[in-house]
Amino acid sequence: MPGYLFVETVRHAPTLADLSDAEGVAVGWAVRRAAYALRTELSPDYVFSAITGRSVAHFHQHVFVRPEGTPDTVSWFASWSDGPHVDEPTLATLCERLAVHFTQDEVPL
Repeated sequence: MPGYLFVETVRHAPTLADLSDAEGVAVGWAVRRAAYALRTELSPDYVFSAITGRSVAHFHQHVFVRPEGTPDTVSWFASWSDGPHVDEPTLATLCERLAVHFTQDEVPL
């Protein structure tokens, strides 16, 4: 399903509490940008963000959409077989559209 992004730090940090203040600021900026980009480019019903799981001991934050028209019976974190799917060329185009929402000159130090 299109519309699922990860925000990770460059430095390995096991959890959110292990980030430096500067890394926390950068993560906040990137998560907000990711949510805005997904909302702008995909027009979903919702954009969610979560830090979950313990299977990977490296901080990463999920930012993902609930596509428009998702049935109420589908939980907030699940996809469904009739949900949106894209082929590789369409995904590449979507990545290009999302990328314009992240500019290096605006990344906090």
